[in-house]
Amino acid sequence: MKYSGNPVLTPTSGAWDNDYVSTPRVLLTASLYRMWYDGGSGGVAAIGYANSTDGFTWTKYSNPVLSPGGPGAWDSGRVALGSVIWNGTDFLMWYAGSNTTVSGGAVGLATSTDGISWMKYSGNPVLVRTVSSPDQSYMASPYVIKLTTEYWMWYTGRNTTYPDPNPVARILAATSYDGITWTKAPSPEIVPSSNSTIWDSGSVYSASVIFSGTNFGLWYTGTNQSYLSPQIGFASSSSGENWTQSTMNPILSAGTPGSWDSAGVEQPCVIVGGQGFMLYYDGFSPNAGERIGLAIGPQGFVVPEFSAPTVNLLIIAAISTTYFAKLKRKR
Repeated sequence: MKYSGNPVLTPTSGAWDNDYVSTPRVLLTASLYRMWYDGGSGGVAAIGYANSTDGFTWTKYSNPVLSPGGPGAWDSGRVALGSVIWNGTDFLMWYAGSNTTVSGGAVGLATSTDGISWMKYSGNPVLVRTVSSPDQSYMASPYVIKLTTEYWMWYTGRNTTYPDPNPVARILAATSYDGITWTKAPSPEIVPSSNSTIWDSGSVYSASVIFSGTNFGLWYTGTNQSYLSPQIGFASSSSGENWTQSTMNPILSAGTPGSWDSAGVEQPCVIVGGQGFMLYYDGFSPNAGERIGLAIGPQGFVVPEFSAPTVNLLIIAAISTTYFAKLKRKR
C-alpha cells in the first residue's frame, strides 16, 4: 500500500537537488533511518543524504555528500547510486560513475564513518565493463550485500554485440571477498520476459536484495517494450541465483492520472523497519522530475515465494555487517 503522505522526499527549490531526487537507498541503524539518494540541478548529478526517526519525515543534509570527481577523473561526469552497507565500523558505498571517455559507466567504492563525509577509494573504479560480455556497453546501479565473508553485487548491464545484438538492460551479478576485486557471473541473473506482452519484456534494472537467512528476495524495475511507465517486480531464490519471479508481479505500479507518480515507479529499496516491509522508490509524472515515495507491507505481511525474515533479524543485520537496499532511467 502506498503511503498516503507521499512523496516523502522532494527536490529543494534553488538547491543542488532542485530538478529531481531519486534512487533512495535506506538503512535502519539503531533507531535512525538513513537515506542516500541521487539528485541534480542543471545537468549536474550528485548523491545526497537525509535522515529520519520514523522513516516518513526526512531531514536533508544541505549539500551533496558525494560529487563528481575533478577534471580527468573517471567519475568527473556524474555519480549515481549504488548502495550503502554498514560493516560495524564504517559505511561502504558502491556507486556508478562516468565521464566523456567512460560514458558507459563503471563502479567505484567510497567509505565513511558517519555517512556524510566520504572518501573515494584510491584504486577506483573497482568494476569496469568487459568486452564481449553482457555489460560491454553500460553498467550502473551496483547493489551490494555481505554474506559472512563474501560480498555479493547485483548490477545493471547492457551489451551491443555479445552474445548477439541485444541493447536492453538486464540484471547481472558479481562476487568479491574484499569489496574491491570482483568476479563477474558469466550470464545475466534477471532478463526481460520473452513474452512481448508482459510488463517487463522491454528491460529490467536496479535490483534491491535482502537475505532472510534461508532465501534471497530481489526487487527490481521493469518496463514493457515501449520502455516507458516502469513498474516494480519481485523475485526470490534459495541460492542467490536461478531466480523465480513472483506470480504477483508487478507488485507496484504507477499512480492514477494526475498523481505525482502517474508516469512510472522505479529504483526500489526494501527494508524491514517499524512498519514492517518498507519499500522506498522514486516516481515521476509527465510534468515533473522524480520524487521519492514509500509503500508499506504491514508486519505479518507475507510475500509468496519468499520466507520473510523477522523484523528483529533484519534490524540486527542492518546494525552489523550486511544489508540492503539499485539503472538510471534515461534522461
